[in-house]
Amino acid sequence: MKKKKLFKKAAALAMAGIMTMSLAACGGSGEDSTSSDTTGGTSSNDTASTGNTDDGTGSASAAGVTEMEDTTINIRIMNEYKNLDKVLAKYAEMTQDDPIMSKIHLNFSWVTGGDYKDKLTMALVAQEDYDLMFCGSWHGLTSFIQQGNFADLSSYFNNDNFPGLQTAFSENFTDAMTSYVRQEDGTFQSGIYGINLASFYEDSRGFMYREDLREKYNCDPITDRDSLFAYMDTVLANEPDMIGASLWNLFYIDSPVYSGKHDNVYSQDSTNIFGDQTRVFVGLSEDGKTVLNAVVPGDPQEEWDKMPEGYQYDFITEYAVKRTDWNPYLNPNRGGTDTVEKEAVISYCPLSEFESKVKEAQERIPGSEYGYYVYEDAQRNKEKGAVVCDMVTNNWLVVPEWSENVDAVMYFLDWMFGSQEAHDLFQYGIEGEDWESVGTEGYKDLEISEDLKYTMPNYSFTLNPTYIRYSEFVVNDPELKADFDYIYDESTYELSPLAGFAFDATNVETEVANISALSGELQLNISLYEADEAVEKLQTWHADAEDVGLETVRQELIMQLQSFLDAKNAQ
Repeated sequence: MKKKKLFKKAAALAMAGIMTMSLAACGGSGEDSTSSDTTGGTSSNDTASTGNTDDGTGSASAAGVTEMEDTTINIRIMNEYKNLDKVLAKYAEMTQDDPIMSKIHLNFSWVTGGDYKDKLTMALVAQEDYDLMFCGSWHGLTSFIQQGNFADLSSYFNNDNFPGLQTAFSENFTDAMTSYVRQEDGTFQSGIYGINLASFYEDSRGFMYREDLREKYNCDPITDRDSLFAYMDTVLANEPDMIGASLWNLFYIDSPVYSGKHDNVYSQDSTNIFGDQTRVFVGLSEDGKTVLNAVVPGDPQEEWDKMPEGYQYDFITEYAVKRTDWNPYLNPNRGGTDTVEKEAVISYCPLSEFESKVKEAQERIPGSEYGYYVYEDAQRNKEKGAVVCDMVTNNWLVVPEWSENVDAVMYFLDWMFGSQEAHDLFQYGIEGEDWESVGTEGYKDLEISEDLKYTMPNYSFTLNPTYIRYSEFVVNDPELKADFDYIYDESTYELSPLAGFAFDATNVETEVANISALSGELQLNISLYEADEAVEKLQTWHADAEDVGLETVRQELIMQLQSFLDAKNAQ
């Protein structure tokens, strides 16, 4: 049995605090909601194991099988699905003549997003009877992997016995899903401990703008930062009841988070150990194999001198100052308790949210029309390889380490990701009833009673970049479709050399907590300060951070990054 060797992991999870509250990124109502749907067949309590989950090395095996006993796999996802029973009936119909798939039965349950982290943690502590579960990175995915809670699925990918997975997960995508788990001796063990759910690897960031007002006031087309600001100025001069920009967080705007990676300067979630207010930027050698330094705002010149050419000055403070250009256009009540905001000339909007936000806005403002502007130059110009990233999203499916049905899980996923028809079934529901195709690339929802319509939180179960259908809204707008084509195209991306890295704060836990607390007191991301005050705030932060261990953390981060790169490049 595997449970004995997991007692230490369960204790570690319990010490971490089972009842930690969390907001899910795609959260639900916060109610304690669960539900279950199942295909017919043997219950999981009566199911014979496929007997293949561990080959003695800690990895699940993936030898091809020619037959399988009736097996029920228990699946838990985040947030509510509806009318799943008809999809499961169609699945049973589609697989009834397959000697393997006809024996794999599906038992689904869901937990609302507001409760998901707590329920997930408790399921791992108690080793509850689940075979496939959703886990968001914000739920503690990295820590759960480090603790050994999830099966290593490496052998199922790039495996001829699983052609559906080969089709749906490219070599680059598979590499991106590989985690490097730091061992007690400082070495790294690699494996695929989660299956990433993505339709694209990085969203385009930009603004939705009032196209009707641009035309009304004869503004030039928005083609760059200058024309964007000129457009806001013109509209504001004529529409005194509006604000310039609805921008609740400046995110990476006017920073080198994207462009710097092409110059071997990286800042990403895995190195962002103090929070977005004071991002850490890491400089690598030209071959990406050696860490030159890790810098933060306010560092002395000798630290910047170690960075790659073009970044040998405090560019982090510089972009904090540049962001103050936005101040006259933002909600004057930002940072306060008054969250009511006037209508804005432009609104921050990731490309993937544009359609829903336009429909919401047009309900508020009948007759309004909207365009979309991609803010990053390289993305707007649709340059190949422009986006250097981890090539994974925050959404994952995981198989608990103690599951005895790993083969069955992976055969099901191989089937679901093996064809457009199979994927469409779980993504959209019954064709001709819930949805219909628009040409070869699009789809539209059909009018059907909400009591009968199938819905699935696809970010929690089905998303994959191989199987893309455009909404009718996108299909009918060639310029918008071109923007979506770009983020769906794998050639848009390059895999970051730091992909798979996770910082282990064990040795500097107190220092990181203290410095992060100092960062959390700042309001740079909503640009609450004028230029001089922003500089002063960062200088004060740096001095205070030095007093509580900034240099110790810097050296620990550099050491771990170098060990990671050495291990990755040795393979």
